[in-house]
Amino acid sequence: MKSAQKKDFWQQHIQAWEQSKLPQKVYCQQHNISYANFGYWRTRIKRLEKPAPKLVPVTLTQPTMVMITLPMGIRIEVPTSALAEVLPMVVRCQRDVG
Repeated sequence: MKSAQKKDFWQQHIQAWEQSKLPQKVYCQQHNISYANFGYWRTRIKRLEKPAPKLVPVTLTQPTMVMITLPMGIRIEVPTSALAEVLPMVVRCQRDVG
């Protein structure tokens, strides 16, 4: 089975499970599918459907400072020398919050 076919197979089972209101383990037993594979594909599909992180506006306030405005309204002023270190953390936190 190709990857796209596997994804479709598991996506259909995940949707059917959600509508069934059964515990995952019971659903898997009733449909003779692997509980471990079900959990793996549920996590994988959920991750694939998660929207990409939003871009964070960056404004130069001084030649040595950068203002980062987060979508939640928080503003951070960062020295340009620390931007390479700080920006990945900001993006990671934004991804976790979003």
